[in-house]
Amino acid sequence: MTGDDLRRMRLYCNRTSEEMAKKISVSLSTYEKYEAGLEQPKASHLLVLNLYCRLSLTPLLIHIRELINYYNPYKDFKNDKTNSNRISAKQKHHKPEPEESEHE
Repeated sequence: MTGDDLRRMRLYCNRTSEEMAKKISVSLSTYEKYEAGLEQPKASHLLVLNLYCRLSLTPLLIHIRELINYYNPYKDFKNDKTNSNRISAKQKHHKPEPEESEHE
């Protein structure tokens, strides 16, 4: 959620920045940084603000589901361990390519 989204949500539910900040127990300056896009609020704060403004959580839940589906290939859910198909750092697959001058 962007700062513009937060601002639109606040204006839609006819709340002040002070009220929004108080609801999630942050300072006014912190909340204003969220709206300005300088900082990101916690997911729990976004949830509280959505409920405070009586907005539907369905779009948020759909987005979370899309993220879970997107990242599913990176997790081995049979045993809830990190995906065993990931490249190991020990295998040194990410070595930089040799300089062209070394080939001459």
